[in-house]
Formats: sequence, C-alpha cells, structure tokens
Amino acid sequence: MYYAVLLDHLKDNHAIWQATIIATDGSSPARSGMKMLIPASGVLHGNLGGGELEHQIIAFVRQQAPSQPQTMVFELSAAHQSGSNPTSMICGGSVTVFIEALHLPHQLYIIGAGHCGRALGKLAKLCDFHVTLVDNRNESLCSDLAEYCHHSILNDYQDIGRAVLFGPQTFIVIMTHGHVHDCQVLQQCLRREHRYLGMIGSKTKVAETFSTLSEQGYSQHELDIVHAPIGLRIGSQSPHEIAISIMAEIIKELRLG
Repeated sequence: MYYAVLLDHLKDNHAIWQATIIATDGSSPARSGMKMLIPASGVLHGNLGGGELEHQIIAFVRQQAPSQPQTMVFELSAAHQSGSNPTSMICGGSVTVFIEALHLPHQLYIIGAGHCGRALGKLAKLCDFHVTLVDNRNESLCSDLAEYCHHSILNDYQDIGRAVLFGPQTFIVIMTHGHVHDCQVLQQCLRREHRYLGMIGSKTKVAETFSTLSEQGYSQHELDIVHAPIGLRIGSQSPHEIAISIMAEIIKELRLG
C-alpha cells in the first residue's frame, strides 16, 4: 500500500518527500525503518512514531521543501537538548531521521484562470511543470480543467498565501481579471521565496503598479525581480501566443537564469 501511494503521487507529478527513521537511542516510540510519505499538501502516509517528533518533521518538510537529502537529529528529553532539533518530549533519547525529495517538480502557480491562464497551463503541463490554477471566481473553475492544470484552487486574492506554496521551485504568473487584483497578489509575493515572478499587463499598467508599491515602501531592487510586462517580446496577441511568450521566458529563466 505504501509504495502504491508513492507511485500514484509520482504518476501525477506531485512534489513528495520521504522521511525515514534511521537510528534511535533510548526510549522512543519511533523505531528504525519507520517511513512516512509527505506530499506538499494533502494526506500523509506512513508512521514516524507520532507526537511532537512527527509533527516537527512534517512541518519542516512542508515549510522548507528541501531539495537536497539531509539527516536530522531530534532530542527527546528536556534534560538533553544538545541536538540541533530539541523537542519538549520526555520519553528520552534521540531519533535520527533521513529526509529526501523523491520527486520535486517545478511548481507553476497561475493566478487567474482566464483564457490566457488556461493556455499557459496547458503549455506548461507539456513542459513538465506541476500547474496550479488559482482564481477567486467559482465560475472560472467549475468546468473540467484537467487539460490545463493538475490542481485548481478557489481562493481570495487578498490571501494568496493560502493557495501558493512558496519555495525555491515556485514559479508564479499573475494574470487576474483586474489591475487591482494583480497589484494585491504581487504585493503578497514580492517578499516570499520563489524562482520566478511575472505579471501580465501593458507598460503603463505595470508602471502604475510599481509606482503604487514603491509608495508603500517596496524597494527598486524588490521590484526589479518582477518580470513585467511578462513574456518575451515576440509580438504575441492571442492567448496561445501570449502563453508561448511567457513559457519561453520561464524556460529561459530555468535553463539560463
């Protein structure tokens, strides 16, 4: 069952990590060989002994999204807190955990599920990105979107952090149905970790947005990281042409940036 679940995640191109107990010392509910599959979101599978130890490991993986394998030692006694990962557990001893990313696809979040967003999602899936479409309109997400994304999320643009898992593999494209929404989302993304951040819009609209954010205290350096107007300049006009120009810029950033 464990490996069947793992295969399902890999088949669907989900980011997933495996945590394995590789050593224990003293009294602990954890035992060597225990494993847990930790997807970026959703249901966990496996067992690491439960309690605060398990909770800390899950929180670390989902918050840090480690791309490199690493070993962590957890102290399970308040009297022995010399380890790098102390806990408030009183069972005593220590536990060593090995954490590895089994599959860490590049995550593309498209904020706005309109014609351009869907066209970009379809193309990005062909380029092996894990695509999430986010929109605040239920009618934009009520149809079958399997052709355009792996997941779709109905979410308020004023709280985009509930929908986006920020990290070093996160690519974000902002193309909502309104200039105000674009500015709201961009403001929330600027100081969060990401690999690529782009926003659609004319030069005039982009300049207005940047001026507003500058007045709110965002530095020129912070604004300079935004790809806006988004996409390579190829004279694109239709949704699919716009998607090609954006995808080309993302690939350029991924391979050469």
